[in-house]
Amino acid sequence: MPRDAESRQSNTHVAREIAKLIVTGAWQEGWTLPREIELASQFEVSRTSIRESLSLLKAKGLIAARQKAGTHVRERINWNMLDAELLEWTWAERRSEEFARQLTEVRRIVEPEACAICAERGSDADLARIERAYREMDAAGMDSRAYSDPDLRFHRGILTATGNEFLVAFGATVEAALRMSFELSTLNPGAPRKSLPFHRAILDEIWARNPDGARRAMHRLMDLTERNITSALSRRRNGEAVAAGAEREGDA
Repeated sequence: MPRDAESRQSNTHVAREIAKLIVTGAWQEGWTLPREIELASQFEVSRTSIRESLSLLKAKGLIAARQKAGTHVRERINWNMLDAELLEWTWAERRSEEFARQLTEVRRIVEPEACAICAERGSDADLARIERAYREMDAAGMDSRAYSDPDLRFHRGILTATGNEFLVAFGATVEAALRMSFELSTLNPGAPRKSLPFHRAILDEIWARNPDGARRAMHRLMDLTERNITSALSRRRNGEAVAAGAEREGDA
């Protein structure tokens, strides 16, 4: 791996480890971070790597520097929760139904309206790209891993087809949310395949240039997504409870 790429990977790793301490509350809002030299020793990297890692976290709104007072954890209201990396890092540490619900809620606010705009003014070329993604989803069969990439392109294609730069930028957030859904869907056998007719309905309404129909079709897909997430998290909790019970019996 080239040195620059290796350095960036190291910086991202350190940024993620510091972010983990923040999102879990180990380092609370207002808390002052250790000095650079102490962080460098703690994470066994150079001070340059620490500075670059902290810059990443500042850009995500997690931390800020006070003159003569060091670097502190910012209030949660300032965190850029639409940042794809921060979403993934937070989900990795807080796999809760509430977090999943909130993220799906944001998707429900944005994606149905994006579908309506796409149906109204997306070009034929835009719609053809969305259809190609759908056909690849169909071809993936029951292979959830093969299904995931074209599913991402299907949803990002809709956002891109709106021609709205803010909605296009939201694609990274949708992608992070979808990856979360894919991870959970492995707990619900066949869940991706069951969503295929819902995607087909969205595609048909978009091709029909029917904004209201496209909006309703995306809402129906969001309903299914919410049910899948609730079911998957319930399965996970039950599995963890069974594992904990077995461990207690083993210690008895």
